[in-house]
Amino acid sequence: MFKRILPTVVAVSTGIIMLLLTLLPVPGLNPVRTLLLQWAMLLGAFAFILAYFQLLRVHLARVRSAKRDKFTSLLVVVSALIGLGVVLTEGILKKGGGSGTASQWLLTNLLVPGESTLLALTAITLILAGMRILRARRTVGSVIFLLVALLVLLGTMPYLGILGEAAAWVQNVPALAGMRGLLLGVSLGILLTGLRVIFMVTRPHSDE
Repeated sequence: MFKRILPTVVAVSTGIIMLLLTLLPVPGLNPVRTLLLQWAMLLGAFAFILAYFQLLRVHLARVRSAKRDKFTSLLVVVSALIGLGVVLTEGILKKGGGSGTASQWLLTNLLVPGESTLLALTAITLILAGMRILRARRTVGSVIFLLVALLVLLGTMPYLGILGEAAAWVQNVPALAGMRGLLLGVSLGILLTGLRVIFMVTRPHSDE
């Protein structure tokens, strides 16, 4: 009981404090907000380390047991180990801290092109989804969805003038407003879930 309620109380109270300080900024409480953010960054760093070792564990198990996709798992393990080795080596050799030449090369020539490719695939997937929606049901919302996806995709191309400006407006006004609404909804959902656990309306998975 104590192990279940105490972490939930801490998480919910911290979430309430951060939400109030974000919606109602009080100059005198800014150090508290900064301190909580620093703690969250520290916990995020530990979570990242745990996720890294979990990634290695899962893919090493696939390399040992899986009949298919062994090469993909092996590639993931080798890439993760090389990346960690490069960062640790440069961190030890470079006394002043910061990233070195090899880390910047990996970031510029491997990670950035990979992220760009994923974003391009996401845009194409959205357009295909919009076309499938139009085939299934032709509504005003489906047409707007497809037009917005095409506008944003074309707006990222250079030398298109007004289309680029329209795409930038879509990303900076309605899309940003939607993202903020989603984040606010997620925050309120986490808050309500924590309150339900505290008042024993919902049992956490750890107790099942």
